Amino acid sequence: MPAPYTSSVASDDHRRAVDLSGAAVHLFRFNGPLELAYEYFCDIPAVFSLLPDVIEILAYGPNRYRLIVGATDGHGHAMAGYFDIAAVFEPFRAIRITPVDDGPPIDLTGFVFPGQLFAEAIFYPHAHGTDVEYNVELAMTIPVPKVLWFMPGHVLQAIGERAMEHKMSHMIGGFTRAIDADFHAWIGGNG
Repeated sequence: MPAPYTSSVASDDHRRAVDLSGAAVHLFRFNGPLELAYEYFCDIPAVFSLLPDVIEILAYGPNRYRLIVGATDGHGHAMAGYFDIAAVFEPFRAIRITPVDDGPPIDLTGFVFPGQLFAEAIFYPHAHGTDVEYNVELAMTIPVPKVLWFMPGHVLQAIGERAMEHKMSHMIGGFTRAIDADFHAWIGGNG
């Protein structure tokens, strides 16, 4: 389940942005050999496309990807966060995702904001298959819609924390269900 969340108002005078972060850890258990589980996770676009609310994931360089996640702020404003990431592979042991700042110009309209995504999948063989310990951390600065600038900083902070808690739970829960079904369908075609 998600770890504690933090939030702070970036500019209390103008309340134009809220800094948020969240983290979660999940253990996946797959009924398949470590080599196949690792191969499955190496397809970064396919794995990240299983996250709820993903609008797009595109490769823009060797082991470089942009993940675009959509959301609403609960007040009718559509938002999109984008995460430029690099994948680092340690064959049959680990896959690490780190934020990078070398992505192409962003071509989205509306409330669009960058974020940072750290993730790590560590692979462990066991008697009946493979365990994958998956850690993920998100950090982002979210612009506050102008109509909400009148709100006190502590209220914006509370809204941000609740939204981050909901989003992390939603993403991890949806990802867990989707990846389990997808892996077993995938391994059926590769086993």
